[in-house]
Amino acid sequence: MMKRFLLVGLFAGITHFMAFSQSHELRVGITSGVSNFTGSGAEAKSMLNGSTQQDYYTNNPYGKKYGINIGGALNYRYVFANNLILGLEGAYERLQTKIDLEGNEFMNGSRGQTRLNQQFINFNPFVGYRVFFEPMTMDIQLGMDIAKTLSIKENGSIEDKQGNKTSFDRDRGKIIDLDLRPRLQFNVNYDRYTVFAGYSWGLKDYNSGMLGADPGTARLNVFRLGLQYQLLTPLFKND
Repeated sequence: MMKRFLLVGLFAGITHFMAFSQSHELRVGITSGVSNFTGSGAEAKSMLNGSTQQDYYTNNPYGKKYGINIGGALNYRYVFANNLILGLEGAYERLQTKIDLEGNEFMNGSRGQTRLNQQFINFNPFVGYRVFFEPMTMDIQLGMDIAKTLSIKENGSIEDKQGNKTSFDRDRGKIIDLDLRPRLQFNVNYDRYTVFAGYSWGLKDYNSGMLGADPGTARLNVFRLGLQYQLLTPLFKND
């Protein structure tokens, strides 16, 4: 009896949901932008540790300087007749930050830079509201990045006073397994095309697992610019 009651209630809820919906929208997109670390543990310059190329690594890889991001995403939006929006986006992203380098006592006078490349599978559930200004519309959306870490690697190079350059790589492993970032985004839609800009504020401290003296907090923030193309036209639309 209880199961039957629950099924009837679920069916009634879905029917109500569908009756007041305006459209389903499915988009595929590409993303770029910049990212950097903020907080007391983020720096503009760090020391290079190690005495040989094989064991070089950046003392503090969490740079305040912006790196270039790239990514691709699939975005689904359910738009209600009252212009409210529910949606979910799934994306692959490579986010990059930069920090300048200076050599240790074994590399006197050397200078360089490290790029910290982080790969994520990111899910972004969101709510929003659609504003009309014909022939375009604008979606204002607020959501949460739930970013699963795939890899974190540093790629750097350093140059001595004689102009000799040395490159190095280091796998940082999964410093954090999951990053959470509140996200505000604005989308402008025209025909099947969407351009968007958004910003995400990192909540997870990348230094939280470090032992010894407190290095300060380092949180990853992301600014995105992108382009989307609508694959799925509205399945139904209320007049």
